[in-house]
Formats: sequence, structure tokens, C-alpha cells
Amino acid sequence: MGVDAASMSTRASNGGARFTATHECVRATTTDGRTMTCEIAMADGAFEAIGDARGVEVVTAVGARARRGETLARVTWSGYARTAGDELYHSVWANATGVREVKAPFDCVVKRFNEKAMRDAYREVRGPETWLVEVEAKNGELSTLLDEDEYEKVLEREELEAADRANAAYP
Repeated sequence: MGVDAASMSTRASNGGARFTATHECVRATTTDGRTMTCEIAMADGAFEAIGDARGVEVVTAVGARARRGETLARVTWSGYARTAGDELYHSVWANATGVREVKAPFDCVVKRFNEKAMRDAYREVRGPETWLVEVEAKNGELSTLLDEDEYEKVLEREELEAADRANAAYP
């Protein structure tokens, strides 16, 4: 995946965001020197893999401690998926639905969820700029996550792996 105008504008708007390999986008909003408050959203890679968000379900309660990798929320989605192609390279599409888990990027305490996104996910959950959950963690935890360049490499690797799988499906 090369850097195009769309990804450059996304990168410019990420404003210090950090990322996980499971496609969470994390931005620190405040810090008191000892702890920090962060907003967690789905990164570009998550949105490329799903269709339209249809609902957001809370998994970890406000005030609860979550360990790195635990599910904080689930986003249900619907869209289309390419299911096949023929010898003339025509794609066949089918309706698809699924659930995308939003995971804790590090050990944290859940502070709150984005009520607007929970009430109307279809209209409100639009991209990495739409935070879903706010957490509190030890200051410095962001440094354990991927920066934008490292995240771009994850996306490139996943795109190559998907192309290899698609190519292997052809006779």
C-alpha cells in the first residue's frame, strides 16, 4: 500500500496518534504527569476491513480495569465482501456482516464511552477521528504502541498477504 493523497490527509489529521497491530488508534487527551487519559478509536485498517458500523456494544464497564488486549467494545457492521472472481476478472460480491472488537492497547481503566456513537453508530462512527472509549493509563504507555510509519508497514504487510491469498485462489 503506497502513500496516496487520502492516506496523507489521514496521516496529517492523526495529530500524534499511536496505533496497535489490531487496528486501534489511540490519542492522549490529557496527562497529569503520572497518568494520562486517552481516546481509543478504530484505525484506518479496521475501517478498510468492515462495512458500515451498525451498533456499538459495551463489553467492559465504566470504572473497570482492562488488561492489554481485552475487548472494550464491539462494533457490529454490515457491508459487502468479494467472494469470487472468474477468468475474466469479474468480481462476485455478497452481503457481509460481522463484529469488530475494539481492544485495550495497554492496561487501563475505562472512563467513559462515546454516547453519540453508541446511540447512532451508522451516522457517528466514521473513521479514526471517532473515538469510542476513553481510558486512563500510566503516563508513557503510548510509547509502547506503533507510530504512523510502523502502522503503515503493518497495513502494507496485510495488503500483500491479502493479495497473496487472492492470487492463490485463482487456478
